[in-house]
Formats: sequence, C-alpha cells, structure tokens
Amino acid sequence: MQNHRLIPIITGLTVLFLMLAACEDDAKLKLIYENDFESGVIGPEWKNEGGDWQIVKGTLRSRRALNKDLVLNTPLPAEAVIQLDLISHSPHVDIKVRAWGDSRGDLHDGAYHFILGGWHNKYSIIAPQGEHDKRRISRSDPMKPNHWYKVKITRRAGMIKLFVDGKKFLSYSDTEPLDPAIFRHFSFANWETPCEFDNLKIFAYE
Repeated sequence: MQNHRLIPIITGLTVLFLMLAACEDDAKLKLIYENDFESGVIGPEWKNEGGDWQIVKGTLRSRRALNKDLVLNTPLPAEAVIQLDLISHSPHVDIKVRAWGDSRGDLHDGAYHFILGGWHNKYSIIAPQGEHDKRRISRSDPMKPNHWYKVKITRRAGMIKLFVDGKKFLSYSDTEPLDPAIFRHFSFANWETPCEFDNLKIFAYE
C-alpha cells in the first residue's frame, strides 16, 4: 500500500526550502563601496602591506605579493555581501581574498580566507584565522586558469557562503565567529601567482 501521507510532507519541506532561498535572494542590500579600478590609481582608502599591487588597464594585478595584502580601510559590516571578479594566469591557479580581517595587524592569520585552486590547484577553501586552520572546509575539484570567475561572499546569521559563477560553492557554519569589532576588513591577497581582480562591490544587509 502506498503511503500518500508522504506527499504533502515532502511538498511542505520543498516549499519551506524555496521560501528560505527566496528570503535570502530578496534580502535588501545597500551598496557601501565599489571599485572598477578604471581610475588607474590605488586610492587612499587602501593600505598596501608591502605587496606588488598595481592597477594596469583597469584591473588590479599582482604577481608575487608574498601574502602582503592590499587592505580596504573602510570597515566591513558584520553581515555583508562581497562581489568581485578574479582570474589566475598560473596553471596552479591559487587565487585568494580575505574578509573580516584583523584591524590590529597582519591579515594573513587574522581573517576568513577564501581560496580557489590552492595548493597547486588541489583544494578550494573557506578557513578562519589561517589557511591551515583545522576548522577549514574544502572541495577538491580543480579550478581553471585564465578564466574570469565571478565570486560572491556572504556572511549572515552564522553562515558564510562562497558562490562561484552564480552557484553555491562552499558554506561554512560559523560557530566561533570572529569579533566584527576587531575583524572587519576586506583584502586582496596573493602569494606568487600572476592574477587580476576587478569589479569589487560591497553591500550591507539593511
């Protein structure tokens, strides 16, 4: 005998999931910072920790920053959406940014790390306070060199999500959140990969 009771239960769960997804998509956002780098000048709102950061033909570029980030002085809201485009010209890929970084010093071990194709294109990760943190989450499908990726990072209600080319890529349940009063900066990051970044936009949830 078929159990017809399962049908409305499954349907109800599906509707609830769609409603939650719609709520996330329909969240009101306020643009608080954007930069398409067409000015050709790294503005005063940025702090260079010592990397080889420069703007060339409308994109931000680095070849060997050795984890000396380009840090946005404008603080991030505790909950925000970050959008940007990025590309690596290395077969090893290894492109990265950091967000909600430590305002007191070096961001390399004091931020949430977002890496695509790290460790010679073996892993992509979200990690708190260090690329090798044991709490990091990862996936192992290789990323493409010479491909402009559209990236979105969201932090809201205890979840950090990474979207790549419009699809959810990684989700991190932030059970030990970094204090947003201290950890509040976005930065472009690079080790020694020829890479470019463009079209940065930061939104606050209203």
